[in-house]
Amino acid sequence: MEVASPPAVDAAAVSSSPSGDRPGDRRTALPNLATVLAIACVLALIATVWVGLWLKHRSDEAAQADQDRADVVAAAQRFTETWNTFKPNEVSQYINQVSPLLTTKFRTQFNNAAQDVIRGIQQQRLSSQGKVLTDGEGTPLVGIATIDPDSAEVLVASDARRVSGGQAVLRHWRWQISFDKVDGKWLVDSFKEV
Repeated sequence: MEVASPPAVDAAAVSSSPSGDRPGDRRTALPNLATVLAIACVLALIATVWVGLWLKHRSDEAAQADQDRADVVAAAQRFTETWNTFKPNEVSQYINQVSPLLTTKFRTQFNNAAQDVIRGIQQQRLSSQGKVLTDGEGTPLVGIATIDPDSAEVLVASDARRVSGGQAVLRHWRWQISFDKVDGKWLVDSFKEV
């Protein structure tokens, strides 16, 4: 039995074929590698921009949350001290100072009761100076129980130095105040003694 020998390869034919047709040719691999690297760079750039935007958004959210917390604490202090500060000869000013701190619903309730409030203050010759209590370092005793972008529940400890008919009394208040954020302002929607 005769074994067939492989066909002879013409060296001239191999050397005359275009270099791009040969497998493993380095010049063919280089453009493919450059394309892959270019695509990888574009994808990396897109990912970097996306991560940067996401981090900025998260940073903006955190900054807004911090600002909301500070604004709610300030609103709780302002409301507590305004609500507990009045004089019998300045009751109209008292109503005008409290009303803008309230939501529409609570303002309506407050204004409906305003005449009774005025009459009570004047009949008792009642004056009061309210103050939010602070800790040893001067930090107001205002605690945020819950907060989200448009509502909050806040706990406040305060005192009111009152004078009624010439007799001084120190009142201690612990309130839970409900806030709603309306047009960027934290307004009191209700409060109760706790």
